[in-house]
Amino acid sequence: MKLIPVIRPDEIEEDNLLPSRNHSALAHRLSVLLDRSCGDRFTVHQALSLKLDGWDTIPDVCQYPSGVLPHGWLDDDLEVTTPPALVIEILSARQNLQPLVDKARDYLKHGVGACWIVLPAAGGSHTVGGGSVRDDATGIEVSLDELFR
Repeated sequence: MKLIPVIRPDEIEEDNLLPSRNHSALAHRLSVLLDRSCGDRFTVHQALSLKLDGWDTIPDVCQYPSGVLPHGWLDDDLEVTTPPALVIEILSARQNLQPLVDKARDYLKHGVGACWIVLPAAGGSHTVGGGSVRDDATGIEVSLDELFR
């Protein structure tokens, strides 16, 4: 007899959803665009383990002002306790939006400067009018046409 494991709803963690092809592509493109647009003012990280006042989380993309985190390839941090200036969460193919909205609120409560939620299924820049998105808190601007090309 073959046993099938059963997972209760309270055992499911949002951070453990598997990212889809679109999710992965958008995380990469966002990182490249942010890195290009911010130059040496910020550092961009993907899937960085954060521990903010005891809250463990892993944002899809996050950004820190240059010099806030130590830099050196011989030393590494398994968890970062300093809140980033910007966190970007990308809705995965089978993920519900509300947990990401709740997570965005938690990021802000834990000192993150700004939080963006990207909805890949919105169909690209024409859905939001094209142009670019500017975050006044960080001074970051991203071209939606380049993001959803």
